[in-house]
Amino acid sequence: MAEPQKVQIRGTPAIVKPLFADEVMLGITVKATTTEEGVKKEGLVRLSFLDVVRGQLLAEIVITPATAKSLSKILNSDLKRMDEELKSKKLPEKPLIKEETTGYIY
Repeated sequence: MAEPQKVQIRGTPAIVKPLFADEVMLGITVKATTTEEGVKKEGLVRLSFLDVVRGQLLAEIVITPATAKSLSKILNSDLKRMDEELKSKKLPEKPLIKEETTGYIY
């Protein structure tokens, strides 16, 4: 596995307007070519985020299968943690804000 890389984010934060998506579509593209060694395949995962009420495509993101697997792992663990917190009748001791990466960058 590759060594994690440190990513430097610029000092001035970008202003990003949050968007609300109420649906997501997932598409998988697999390309195959024949070579002297046999068939070579590569794939990509395409995530499309939609606002159904307005009928708009908000964003389309294309990621590698490795990134998609990392995203799935992070989503599953954090959603489980959030479900446990929502079921609890206690006030949270600290905000549940948690930033994670896929493990390739830190």
